[in-house]
Amino acid sequence: MNTHTISMLVNNHPGVLQRVAGLFSRRGFNIESLSVGQSEEPGLSRMIIVTAGDDKTLEQITRQLNKLIDVIQIAVAVI
Repeated sequence: MNTHTISMLVNNHPGVLQRVAGLFSRRGFNIESLSVGQSEEPGLSRMIIVTAGDDKTLEQITRQLNKLIDVIQIAVAVI
């Protein structure tokens, strides 16, 4: 099982973190680490999530995250 780092640019609105964490929870994916902070662009935040899983799991996660309206951009790295 690989560890993946998912970096997202999201709208800085109340409830965005809840929707992202809820997506992981509903799908049975575990968040090993989570960090959120202001991005270089006003009104946007950078969210970094570390999770473990195979490539199929990662594909499911990124596909579901892309469906969230407040997610602007996603980048994935394998650790």
